[in-house]
Amino acid sequence: RSITAAYAGAALAPRDKRLSGAAIAVAAAVVSAYPGLAARKFAMKRYGQTATGFVEDAIVFASGLAIANPKLIAEKA
Repeated sequence: RSITAAYAGAALAPRDKRLSGAAIAVAAAVVSAYPGLAARKFAMKRYGQTATGFVEDAIVFASGLAIANPKLIAEKA
C-alpha cells in the first residue's frame, strides 16, 4: 500500500514537488489503513466479506478516478 501510494502521489504531483507528493500519499495511506480496516471488519460481521469487499473496491475506484481526473467532479457541479 505504501509503495503504490508513493508512486501515485509522485505521478500526480507537479514535477518539482514529486517527493512531497509521494510523502503525503504514503502518510495518507498509512493513516487511513487502520480506520478502513476497522470499518471493514465491523461491516463484515453484518454484511459478509463479498458485499463489503465490493463496496470497498467501488469506493477506492471512485476516489482514484476523482483524484486523477478532477474535471469529472467540476463538470457536475
